[in-house]
Amino acid sequence: MTETTTPGYVPSAILPELPSTLGGNAAQPDAATLFGNSVAQAGQFTPGGVQTAVATGQQRLTSNPDGKPCATCDQSLAYSLAFDVKDANGKMCGAGMYYTVKYEKSGEAYQGQTDENGLTERYFAADASEKIYLYLGHRTSTDGYPADRSQPEDATDEAPLADDTVAPVAEKKIHNATTTRLWKPWGASQTYKNLIENAEGREPRQYPSVEGGNDTIGIGHKITNAEIANNRFTQGYWAQPLDDAKMDELLVEDIHKNGGKDIDDSVFVPLHAYEVDAILDLGFNGGPGALGANAASLFTHDGAANPRGTNRQQLSDLLNRGRYSLVPEYFRTHYNTANRQWVAGVQNRRDMDARMFSGDTTNGYTLLQNHTSRHPAHVDP
Repeated sequence: MTETTTPGYVPSAILPELPSTLGGNAAQPDAATLFGNSVAQAGQFTPGGVQTAVATGQQRLTSNPDGKPCATCDQSLAYSLAFDVKDANGKMCGAGMYYTVKYEKSGEAYQGQTDENGLTERYFAADASEKIYLYLGHRTSTDGYPADRSQPEDATDEAPLADDTVAPVAEKKIHNATTTRLWKPWGASQTYKNLIENAEGREPRQYPSVEGGNDTIGIGHKITNAEIANNRFTQGYWAQPLDDAKMDELLVEDIHKNGGKDIDDSVFVPLHAYEVDAILDLGFNGGPGALGANAASLFTHDGAANPRGTNRQQLSDLLNRGRYSLVPEYFRTHYNTANRQWVAGVQNRRDMDARMFSGDTTNGYTLLQNHTSRHPAHVDP
């Protein structure tokens, strides 16, 4: 039997080890607070809180990992290069995409954010043969900067997205780079919406929730106390019975509330649609705190207890470093608990998320029963 949870509700929570102010079961604002009178844009996420004041690609955006600002680069040097970045649909990755550049000869590395036109800073050099490499994300020295581009961009995050040789400053050379991923706005795919519906069902009238508490309606929407107080589902636009369009709209609202807003606020690198879906599923199943929380791994993939504080990190940090290849393992070893104990059904859900993020075309959206019991060495904490 498939184990699911109702969006926005986590029975005693799918909880990793978190600061007390964070967690998968953090209290949620009601829908009216989040969306006002309209949910027309729900599920479509736009950049928020990012720097957009760079018009020429030559001003300082951020410092490099060692604190040396690119503004200290000698702009009187004879050669330069800038990059612009388009996504798989030919749209500019503008307004705050994280990137890192590294000089081949000098070894200098700088972090930056693209401007609203998808343009990086302009980087200067004295040597006409200097080559500059462009990487997605704010890479750190521990991530390394391999120059091998023998694999497709979406198959490895070790290779640079692009590289080019500088040109005389007067040419104002811009290298046009393209990623196979997509830039914002992001939204849940129809495949993922179908997955949720198959797990939750579709009910036009409210019914008692399996886990207790308030009733459920639509595609697994747990009715909030605020919605009961304001009669959301008894009058007006949302009066029962809900038609299919309204149930679909409510699902998009739930997905946005339980993960979409976190992606918008926390992730500044391009993503494949299936990568977006996997992140949304973590939020939908574990609560909106899952993306930004500095979570530790309480249990291994097979349910053995880990020492306190094991592998504490943020999912958004891995993404913003451009370390896509590390994310599936994060899914497999984080948020695999309920009541702070390892649960096979929740582990199955995280394994599905890992396959989904990896682009598994066979079982990426299938909840397999990989785990049927606790690990033999499992000991309750």
